[in-house]
Order: sequence, then C-alpha cells, then structure tokens
Amino acid sequence: MFRPDIRIIKSMPMEVHLDAATKERLEEQSGLLLRIYEVEFAKDPASRATRNSRSNLIALRHSINQIYGEAASFLPAPVL
Repeated sequence: MFRPDIRIIKSMPMEVHLDAATKERLEEQSGLLLRIYEVEFAKDPASRATRNSRSNLIALRHSINQIYGEAASFLPAPVL
C-alpha cells in the first residue's frame, strides 16, 4: 500500500569530521576492545567470550568506518 506521508530516506555517503579528541577516544576504545579480545583468545580461542569480544571489536570498527569513512584510516585494521 502506498502512503504519500512516509518518505523513503536513501543512504547517502556522508563522512563526519574527525577531531583530535574524537580520534583519541576511538583509539582508546579500539585498543581496549583489542586487549580484551587478546586476553580472551589466550584463555580459550574457541570460547563464547572470545567470539563475543571479537564481534564487539568488529562491530566498533564497522561503525567507525560507516561514520567516519576515510578519516578513520588512522586505526589499524585488527588481524583476527
């Protein structure tokens, strides 16, 4: 059913400016998630905690790339 009052918003590429404070905060958050993953992986590579921490790291990286695009290239891609 067509409803003229509902508009479809199409995804448009839009990068947000990345200032120094945001960059530092993202580096800290990424580093923390990577350390958590490394600790869990050292305990048991096949555990649920390892999978969850890896998923959290990937989700953060994906979100950063979606929001900041090329400006987020300062973060190294984790090798998982």
